[in-house]
Amino acid sequence: MAERNREADWNVIVSLLPEGWRALSTEMGLVPKLAPHIGQKVRDIEIALRLVLHYVAQRGSMRMTTTTAAAAGIVDITQPAFFKWMFKIGPYLEALVTRMVEPGRFDSEQWGGYRLVVADATTVERAGAKGTTARLHYALHLADLSPRFVRVTDETIGETMRNFDLEPGELWIVDRGYCNPQGVLHTVRRGADVLVRYNRHTLSLYEEAGARLEIPGLLAKTWKRGRAEEKEVRVILSDGSQAFARLCWLQLPTAQAQKARARAVRAGTTDAVELDCAEYIAVLTTAPSSKLSAEQAIELYRARWQVELDFKREKSIGQLDMLPTLLPQTIRSWLCAKVLLSLIARKLASQPVAIPPSGLGDVIFSAIAPPTHATRSRRRALVRAAACMGHDPLRDPARHSA
Repeated sequence: MAERNREADWNVIVSLLPEGWRALSTEMGLVPKLAPHIGQKVRDIEIALRLVLHYVAQRGSMRMTTTTAAAAGIVDITQPAFFKWMFKIGPYLEALVTRMVEPGRFDSEQWGGYRLVVADATTVERAGAKGTTARLHYALHLADLSPRFVRVTDETIGETMRNFDLEPGELWIVDRGYCNPQGVLHTVRRGADVLVRYNRHTLSLYEEAGARLEIPGLLAKTWKRGRAEEKEVRVILSDGSQAFARLCWLQLPTAQAQKARARAVRAGTTDAVELDCAEYIAVLTTAPSSKLSAEQAIELYRARWQVELDFKREKSIGQLDMLPTLLPQTIRSWLCAKVLLSLIARKLASQPVAIPPSGLGDVIFSAIAPPTHATRSRRRALVRAAACMGHDPLRDPARHSA
Protein backbone atom coordinates (compact mmCIF):
# COMPACT_ATOMS: atom_id res chain seq x y z
CA MET A 1 0.00 0.00 0.00
CA ALA A 2 2.79 2.43 0.93
CA GLU A 3 4.58 1.70 -2.35
CA ARG A 4 1.41 2.31 -4.37
CA ASN A 5 0.83 5.61 -2.57
CA ARG A 6 4.45 6.58 -3.13
CA GLU A 7 4.22 5.95 -6.86
CA ALA A 8 0.89 7.78 -7.05
CA ASP A 9 2.43 10.81 -5.35
CA TRP A 10 5.36 10.83 -7.73
CA ASN A 11 3.05 10.47 -10.73
CA VAL A 12 1.28 13.66 -9.61
CA ILE A 13 4.58 15.53 -9.71
CA VAL A 14 5.48 14.03 -13.09
CA SER A 15 2.12 15.18 -14.47
CA LEU A 16 3.05 18.78 -13.60
CA LEU A 17 6.41 18.74 -15.36
CA PRO A 18 6.65 20.50 -18.75
CA GLU A 19 6.01 18.54 -21.90
CA GLY A 20 9.08 16.85 -23.33
CA TRP A 21 11.00 16.80 -20.05
CA ARG A 22 12.30 13.30 -20.67
CA ALA A 23 13.30 13.93 -24.29
CA LEU A 24 15.14 17.06 -23.17
CA SER A 25 17.52 14.98 -21.06
CA THR A 26 18.27 12.83 -24.09
CA GLU A 27 19.05 15.91 -26.18
CA MET A 28 21.42 17.14 -23.46
CA GLY A 29 23.11 13.74 -23.20
CA LEU A 30 22.54 13.40 -19.46
CA VAL A 31 21.82 9.66 -19.47
CA PRO A 32 24.05 7.99 -22.05
CA LYS A 33 23.53 4.32 -22.81
CA LEU A 34 26.54 2.45 -21.47
CA ALA A 35 27.61 -1.14 -21.92
CA PRO A 36 25.85 -3.58 -19.54
CA HIS A 37 29.08 -4.63 -17.85
CA ILE A 38 29.70 -1.07 -16.59
CA GLY A 39 26.82 -1.42 -14.13
CA GLN A 40 25.01 1.83 -14.91
CA LYS A 41 22.58 2.55 -12.03
CA VAL A 42 20.69 5.57 -13.40
CA ARG A 43 19.29 4.68 -16.82
CA ASP A 44 16.42 7.18 -16.79
CA ILE A 45 16.44 10.91 -16.02
CA GLU A 46 13.28 10.37 -13.98
CA ILE A 47 15.28 8.61 -11.27
CA ALA A 48 17.89 11.37 -11.06
CA LEU A 49 15.21 14.07 -11.02
CA ARG A 50 13.33 12.23 -8.30
CA LEU A 51 16.39 12.10 -6.07
CA VAL A 52 17.36 15.73 -6.68
CA LEU A 53 13.89 17.09 -5.87
CA HIS A 54 13.71 14.98 -2.72
CA TYR A 55 17.18 16.17 -1.70
CA VAL A 56 16.44 19.90 -1.97
CA ALA A 57 12.95 19.53 -0.47
CA GLN A 58 13.86 17.60 2.66
CA ARG A 59 17.00 19.68 3.37
CA GLY A 60 18.94 16.69 4.55
CA SER A 61 22.22 15.24 3.40
CA MET A 62 23.04 13.48 0.16
CA ARG A 63 23.64 10.34 2.20
CA MET A 64 20.12 10.55 3.61
CA THR A 65 18.65 10.87 0.11
CA THR A 66 20.61 7.95 -1.34
CA THR A 67 19.86 5.78 1.68
CA THR A 68 16.16 6.59 1.52
CA ALA A 69 16.04 5.89 -2.22
CA ALA A 70 17.73 2.53 -1.72
CA ALA A 71 15.36 1.59 1.10
CA ALA A 72 12.38 2.51 -1.09
CA GLY A 73 13.68 0.27 -3.86
CA ILE A 74 14.07 3.11 -6.36
CA VAL A 75 17.82 3.05 -6.97
CA ASP A 76 20.93 2.11 -5.03
CA ILE A 77 23.70 4.59 -5.76
CA THR A 78 26.57 5.95 -3.71
CA GLN A 79 26.80 9.44 -2.29
CA PRO A 80 29.68 10.41 -4.65
CA ALA A 81 27.59 9.23 -7.62
CA PHE A 82 24.69 11.43 -6.51
CA PHE A 83 27.07 14.35 -6.03
CA LYS A 84 28.10 13.99 -9.67
CA TRP A 85 24.44 14.32 -10.64
CA MET A 86 24.08 17.49 -8.58
CA PHE A 87 27.23 18.78 -10.29
CA LYS A 88 25.91 18.32 -13.84
CA ILE A 89 22.11 18.52 -13.69
CA GLY A 90 21.91 22.31 -13.22
CA PRO A 91 21.49 23.25 -16.92
CA TYR A 92 18.74 20.63 -17.30
CA LEU A 93 16.84 21.94 -14.27
CA GLU A 94 17.23 25.47 -15.59
CA ALA A 95 15.67 24.40 -18.89
CA LEU A 96 12.74 22.80 -17.02
CA VAL A 97 12.17 26.00 -15.05
CA THR A 98 12.15 27.99 -18.30
CA ARG A 99 9.49 25.70 -19.75
CA MET A 100 7.41 25.80 -16.56
CA VAL A 101 7.04 29.59 -16.56
CA GLU A 102 4.28 31.07 -18.68
CA PRO A 103 5.96 33.31 -21.28
CA GLY A 104 4.80 36.68 -22.50
CA ARG A 105 4.57 39.09 -19.60
CA PHE A 106 8.24 40.01 -19.49
CA ASP A 107 9.22 39.51 -23.12
CA SER A 108 11.90 41.98 -24.14
CA GLU A 109 9.72 43.35 -26.95
CA GLN A 110 7.33 44.78 -24.37
CA TRP A 111 10.05 46.49 -22.34
CA GLY A 112 12.13 48.51 -24.76
CA GLY A 113 14.02 45.49 -26.07
CA TYR A 114 15.73 44.94 -22.73
CA ARG A 115 16.58 41.54 -21.33
CA LEU A 116 15.16 41.92 -17.84
CA VAL A 117 17.27 40.64 -14.95
CA VAL A 118 16.27 40.72 -11.28
CA ALA A 119 19.09 40.42 -8.74
CA ASP A 120 19.45 40.08 -5.00
CA ALA A 121 21.72 38.73 -2.28
CA THR A 122 21.26 36.74 0.91
CA THR A 123 23.46 35.36 3.64
CA VAL A 124 23.83 31.57 3.58
CA GLU A 125 24.81 28.88 6.04
CA ARG A 126 26.29 25.48 5.40
CA ALA A 127 24.80 22.51 7.20
CA GLY A 128 25.97 22.45 10.81
CA ALA A 129 27.26 26.02 10.80
CA LYS A 130 26.51 28.17 13.85
CA GLY A 131 26.60 31.46 11.98
CA THR A 132 26.82 33.02 8.54
CA THR A 133 29.05 31.04 6.20
CA ALA A 134 28.96 33.28 3.13
CA ARG A 135 26.79 35.55 1.03
CA LEU A 136 24.96 34.32 -2.05
CA HIS A 137 24.58 36.81 -4.92
CA TYR A 138 22.12 35.60 -7.55
CA ALA A 139 20.30 36.98 -10.57
CA LEU A 140 17.35 35.61 -12.54
CA HIS A 141 15.97 36.30 -15.99
CA LEU A 142 12.59 37.84 -15.20
CA ALA A 143 11.03 36.41 -18.36
CA ASP A 144 11.38 32.78 -17.26
CA LEU A 145 13.01 32.85 -13.79
CA SER A 146 16.02 30.96 -15.12
CA PRO A 147 19.29 31.74 -13.29
CA ARG A 148 21.39 34.44 -14.94
CA PHE A 149 24.25 34.65 -12.44
CA VAL A 150 25.34 32.93 -9.22
CA ARG A 151 28.27 33.93 -7.03
CA VAL A 152 29.26 33.10 -3.47
CA THR A 153 31.48 35.46 -1.46
CA ASP A 154 32.40 35.76 2.18
CA GLU A 155 30.06 37.69 4.45
CA THR A 156 32.17 40.87 4.22
CA ILE A 157 31.18 41.48 0.56
CA GLY A 158 27.96 43.48 0.56
CA GLU A 159 25.30 44.19 -2.05
CA THR A 160 26.83 45.95 -5.03
CA MET A 161 26.38 45.83 -8.79
CA ARG A 162 30.09 45.12 -9.08
CA ASN A 163 29.39 41.57 -7.90
CA PHE A 164 27.59 40.75 -11.16
CA ASP A 165 28.72 40.09 -14.71
CA LEU A 166 26.76 42.74 -16.62
CA GLU A 167 26.16 42.68 -20.38
CA PRO A 168 24.92 45.27 -22.88
CA GLY A 169 21.18 45.18 -23.58
CA GLU A 170 20.27 44.10 -20.04
CA LEU A 171 18.14 46.03 -17.56
CA TRP A 172 19.00 45.01 -13.99
CA ILE A 173 16.20 45.44 -11.47
CA VAL A 174 17.46 45.65 -7.88
CA ASP A 175 16.32 46.87 -4.48
CA ARG A 176 17.43 49.94 -2.57
CA GLY A 177 20.46 48.13 -1.14
CA TYR A 178 22.12 48.61 -4.54
CA CYS A 179 21.25 52.31 -4.76
CA ASN A 180 24.66 54.02 -4.68
CA PRO A 181 26.65 56.06 -7.22
CA GLN A 182 29.39 53.46 -7.68
CA GLY A 183 26.87 50.78 -8.64
CA VAL A 184 25.02 53.01 -11.09
CA LEU A 185 28.24 54.16 -12.81
CA HIS A 186 29.57 50.59 -12.93
CA THR A 187 26.40 49.40 -14.67
CA VAL A 188 26.50 52.15 -17.28
CA ARG A 189 30.17 51.57 -18.03
CA ARG A 190 29.40 47.90 -18.77
CA GLY A 191 26.78 48.92 -21.32
CA ALA A 192 23.82 47.77 -19.23
CA ASP A 193 21.10 49.78 -17.48
CA VAL A 194 19.70 49.65 -13.98
CA LEU A 195 16.30 50.12 -12.35
CA VAL A 196 16.67 50.55 -8.60
CA ARG A 197 14.42 51.61 -5.73
CA TYR A 198 15.67 55.07 -4.84
CA ASN A 199 17.30 55.65 -1.45
CA ARG A 200 18.03 59.31 -0.82
CA HIS A 201 20.33 58.47 2.10
CA THR A 202 22.83 56.58 -0.09
CA LEU A 203 22.57 58.40 -3.44
CA SER A 204 22.56 62.14 -4.04
CA LEU A 205 21.14 63.39 -7.34
CA TYR A 206 22.03 66.54 -9.22
CA GLU A 207 20.46 68.78 -11.82
CA GLU A 208 22.11 69.43 -15.17
CA ALA A 209 23.57 72.68 -13.83
CA GLY A 210 25.25 70.77 -11.02
CA ALA A 211 22.96 71.82 -8.16
CA ARG A 212 22.03 69.09 -5.71
CA LEU A 213 18.37 68.10 -5.76
CA GLU A 214 16.28 68.15 -2.60
CA ILE A 215 14.22 65.03 -3.21
CA PRO A 216 11.56 65.52 -0.48
CA GLY A 217 10.79 68.97 -1.87
CA LEU A 218 10.63 67.58 -5.41
CA LEU A 219 8.19 64.85 -4.37
CA ALA A 220 6.05 67.35 -2.47
CA LYS A 221 5.39 69.20 -5.75
CA THR A 222 3.47 66.19 -7.12
CA TRP A 223 0.07 67.53 -8.06
CA LYS A 224 -1.88 64.34 -8.75
CA ARG A 225 -1.92 61.07 -6.83
CA GLY A 226 -1.52 57.86 -8.78
CA ARG A 227 0.15 59.54 -11.76
CA ALA A 228 3.75 58.72 -12.63
CA GLU A 229 6.15 61.64 -12.96
CA GLU A 230 9.83 61.86 -13.79
CA LYS A 231 12.83 64.18 -13.82
CA GLU A 232 16.16 63.89 -15.60
CA VAL A 233 19.03 63.82 -13.10
CA ARG A 234 22.73 63.21 -12.88
CA VAL A 235 24.65 60.74 -10.74
CA ILE A 236 28.12 62.10 -9.91
CA LEU A 237 31.12 60.41 -8.28
CA SER A 238 33.71 62.24 -6.20
CA ASP A 239 36.20 62.01 -9.08
CA GLY A 240 33.83 63.86 -11.39
CA SER A 241 32.54 60.83 -13.30
CA GLN A 242 28.84 61.08 -13.98
CA ALA A 243 25.91 59.35 -15.63
CA PHE A 244 22.54 60.55 -16.79
CA ALA A 245 19.49 58.94 -15.21
CA ARG A 246 15.83 59.54 -14.52
CA LEU A 247 14.04 59.69 -11.20
CA CYS A 248 10.52 58.30 -11.62
CA TRP A 249 7.98 58.52 -8.85
CA LEU A 250 4.32 58.13 -8.04
CA GLN A 251 2.32 59.30 -5.04
CA LEU A 252 0.17 56.48 -3.75
CA PRO A 253 -3.61 56.83 -3.60
CA THR A 254 -4.86 58.11 -0.25
CA ALA A 255 -5.78 54.73 1.24
CA GLN A 256 -2.49 53.09 0.22
CA ALA A 257 -0.53 56.16 1.37
CA GLN A 258 -2.08 55.89 4.84
CA LYS A 259 -1.08 52.22 5.04
CA ALA A 260 2.45 53.11 3.92
CA ARG A 261 2.75 55.75 6.62
CA ALA A 262 1.42 53.30 9.21
CA ARG A 263 4.04 50.73 8.16
CA ALA A 264 6.75 53.37 8.52
CA VAL A 265 5.55 54.22 12.03
CA ARG A 266 5.54 50.54 13.02
CA ALA A 267 9.11 50.32 11.71
CA GLY A 268 10.10 53.08 14.13
CA THR A 269 10.06 56.10 11.79
CA THR A 270 9.21 59.32 13.60
CA ASP A 271 10.73 61.96 11.31
CA ALA A 272 8.05 63.99 9.52
CA VAL A 273 10.01 64.14 6.25
CA GLU A 274 10.49 60.36 6.24
CA LEU A 275 6.78 59.83 6.85
CA ASP A 276 5.93 62.13 3.94
CA CYS A 277 8.35 60.26 1.66
CA ALA A 278 6.70 56.97 2.63
CA GLU A 279 3.71 57.98 0.51
CA TYR A 280 5.73 57.73 -2.69
CA ILE A 281 7.21 54.99 -4.84
CA ALA A 282 10.45 56.39 -6.28
CA VAL A 283 12.80 54.51 -8.59
CA LEU A 284 15.94 55.52 -10.43
CA THR A 285 16.73 54.20 -13.88
CA THR A 286 19.42 54.84 -16.46
CA ALA A 287 17.11 53.55 -19.22
CA PRO A 288 16.10 56.39 -21.59
CA SER A 289 12.45 57.41 -21.79
CA SER A 290 12.40 56.27 -25.43
CA LYS A 291 12.77 52.69 -24.19
CA LEU A 292 11.05 52.78 -20.81
CA SER A 293 8.43 55.29 -19.73
CA ALA A 294 8.01 56.41 -16.13
CA GLU A 295 4.84 54.32 -15.86
CA GLN A 296 6.66 51.25 -17.14
CA ALA A 297 9.58 51.80 -14.77
CA ILE A 298 7.30 51.84 -11.73
CA GLU A 299 5.25 48.91 -13.00
CA LEU A 300 8.40 46.91 -13.63
CA TYR A 301 9.73 47.54 -10.15
CA ARG A 302 6.42 46.41 -8.69
CA ALA A 303 6.79 43.18 -10.66
CA ARG A 304 10.28 42.81 -9.24
CA TRP A 305 8.81 43.11 -5.75
CA GLN A 306 6.46 40.21 -6.42
CA VAL A 307 9.46 38.08 -7.38
CA GLU A 308 11.18 39.22 -4.18
CA LEU A 309 8.17 38.04 -2.16
CA ASP A 310 8.58 34.58 -3.69
CA PHE A 311 12.21 34.45 -2.64
CA LYS A 312 11.46 35.74 0.84
CA ARG A 313 9.10 32.80 1.21
CA GLU A 314 11.74 30.46 -0.16
CA LYS A 315 14.28 31.80 2.34
CA SER A 316 11.98 31.60 5.36
CA ILE A 317 10.07 28.40 4.50
CA GLY A 318 12.01 26.63 1.78
CA GLN A 319 15.49 27.27 3.28
CA LEU A 320 16.82 28.69 0.02
CA ASP A 321 19.67 30.24 1.97
CA MET A 322 20.73 26.97 3.64
CA LEU A 323 23.19 25.81 1.04
CA PRO A 324 24.58 22.29 1.43
CA THR A 325 27.66 23.22 -0.62
CA LEU A 326 29.55 26.23 -1.94
CA LEU A 327 30.54 24.88 -5.35
CA PRO A 328 29.12 27.03 -8.19
CA GLN A 329 27.85 24.03 -10.20
CA THR A 330 25.98 22.43 -7.30
CA ILE A 331 24.65 25.81 -6.13
CA ARG A 332 23.18 26.29 -9.60
CA SER A 333 21.50 22.89 -9.38
CA TRP A 334 20.24 23.68 -5.88
CA LEU A 335 18.73 27.03 -6.91
CA CYS A 336 17.13 25.66 -10.07
CA ALA A 337 15.65 22.71 -8.17
CA LYS A 338 14.27 25.06 -5.50
CA VAL A 339 12.61 27.23 -8.16
CA LEU A 340 11.26 24.14 -9.90
CA LEU A 341 9.77 22.87 -6.62
CA SER A 342 8.20 26.27 -6.04
CA LEU A 343 6.54 26.15 -9.47
CA ILE A 344 5.33 22.61 -8.83
CA ALA A 345 3.88 23.68 -5.47
CA ARG A 346 2.04 26.52 -7.21
CA LYS A 347 0.39 24.04 -9.54
CA LEU A 348 -0.40 21.69 -6.68
CA ALA A 349 -2.13 24.54 -4.87
CA SER A 350 -4.16 25.59 -7.92
CA GLN A 351 -7.86 24.84 -8.31
CA PRO A 352 -7.63 22.27 -11.18
CA VAL A 353 -5.55 19.87 -9.09
CA ALA A 354 -7.78 17.83 -6.81
CA ILE A 355 -5.45 17.56 -3.82
CA PRO A 356 -6.55 18.81 -0.39
CA PRO A 357 -4.15 21.28 1.30
CA SER A 358 -3.41 18.74 4.02
CA GLY A 359 -1.98 16.38 1.40
CA LEU A 360 0.40 18.74 -0.37
CA GLY A 361 3.32 17.86 1.84
CA ASP A 362 2.73 14.13 1.40
CA VAL A 363 2.90 14.47 -2.38
CA ILE A 364 6.40 15.98 -2.29
CA PHE A 365 8.03 14.23 0.65
CA SER A 366 6.59 10.76 0.22
CA ALA A 367 7.42 10.62 -3.50
CA ILE A 368 10.47 8.59 -2.51
CA ALA A 369 9.80 7.21 0.94
CA PRO A 370 6.79 6.53 3.22
CA PRO A 371 5.93 9.21 5.81
CA THR A 372 8.22 9.42 8.83
CA HIS A 373 8.16 11.47 11.99
CA ALA A 374 11.22 13.44 10.84
CA THR A 375 9.41 14.85 7.79
CA ARG A 376 6.26 16.12 9.47
CA SER A 377 7.52 19.62 10.22
CA ARG A 378 8.90 19.97 6.68
CA ARG A 379 5.54 18.90 5.27
CA ARG A 380 3.78 21.55 7.31
CA ALA A 381 6.27 24.11 5.98
CA LEU A 382 5.49 23.12 2.39
CA VAL A 383 1.76 23.40 3.05
CA ARG A 384 2.31 26.92 4.38
CA ALA A 385 4.47 27.76 1.36
CA ALA A 386 1.86 26.51 -1.10
CA ALA A 387 -0.85 28.47 0.69
CA CYS A 388 1.23 31.62 0.28
CA MET A 389 1.88 31.18 -3.43
CA GLY A 390 -0.97 33.21 -4.81
CA HIS A 391 -3.72 30.58 -4.78
CA ASP A 392 -5.13 31.07 -1.29
CA PRO A 393 -8.64 32.59 -1.64
CA LEU A 394 -8.30 34.19 1.79
CA ARG A 395 -5.23 36.15 0.76
CA ASP A 396 -5.72 39.82 -0.11
CA PRO A 397 -4.43 40.21 -3.71
CA ALA A 398 -3.87 43.93 -3.21
CA ARG A 399 -1.86 43.49 -0.04
CA HIS A 400 1.50 43.99 -1.76
CA SER A 401 0.31 46.07 -4.73
CA ALA A 402 2.34 49.09 -3.67
